[in-house]
Amino acid sequence: MLAFTLIEIMVVMVLLSVIILGLMAMFDQTQKAFRAGMTQTDQLEAGRMFTDLLGRELEEVTPCYQTNGMNFYAQIPLYAPLIQNLPASQRPRTEILQDLYFISRDNQTWNCIGYYVRTNPDLGFFGGVGLVGSLYRFETNVPVGQMNGLGALLPYNTYLNATNRFNVSKVLDGVVDFQVHCYDTNGFLLTNGVPINNSFYRITNSLTIAPGEVEFYGFSNNIVPAYVEVELGILEPAILRQYNSIPDPLARSNYLANHAGNVQLFRQRIAVRNVNPCAYTTNNCFSN
Repeated sequence: MLAFTLIEIMVVMVLLSVIILGLMAMFDQTQKAFRAGMTQTDQLEAGRMFTDLLGRELEEVTPCYQTNGMNFYAQIPLYAPLIQNLPASQRPRTEILQDLYFISRDNQTWNCIGYYVRTNPDLGFFGGVGLVGSLYRFETNVPVGQMNGLGALLPYNTYLNATNRFNVSKVLDGVVDFQVHCYDTNGFLLTNGVPINNSFYRITNSLTIAPGEVEFYGFSNNIVPAYVEVELGILEPAILRQYNSIPDPLARSNYLANHAGNVQLFRQRIAVRNVNPCAYTTNNCFSN
């Protein structure tokens, strides 16, 4: 008859405990990896869906041919952009959050659409710009008959005074980069001093907020950009939660500065269908 001593039984129990703990640790790591993968997949899908939506909207931008109208507007608000250190590079990356507004026509209706990134949803457009914010979408519709004279600027003013309770909806959280670049019919970047046939535009290069970038685009009457390049950067959810848990503003900025690898970037260039080539000096539309 076989029998086990107390020591042998304890040794077996210790070995079984080690095996069980190892399996639990492996299961826990597998679960974390699975959840992280699913979160990243959801984030990438959300970014793709938004860029697809914005691409379809921007390609329909249409000039209103009204002196007082605002066909296309983009501006870097007054704030301190996020500077991130890139791995294996001595050149930092500047993350910029821009405000965007444009119009398009659908039969007898003008669709007026805007986007902005803010930190305080209760204050709408004036809700403050920080290093990270939520992307909001504004939309209003105006009958063609009202889009003339001083009424042509009314949708733009409505966008500037919009709040989350009126015509505004949240699109994405954790946005650290949202910017556009405009190009002419030959694919050249539109900056201050570009040759355009009329005076219904304003382009201002940034000197202090983001040197080297265009700080303001404003097009009215018959002019819209021929191409619009859109860039979107979304912070990974785990990094966003850690960022939100840091109370000190300087510590938060330093934390984000070293997590450039945790920003998912989306970029695309959209051709505007309804561009008027005669608005650009490089296109001689008046020759015989």
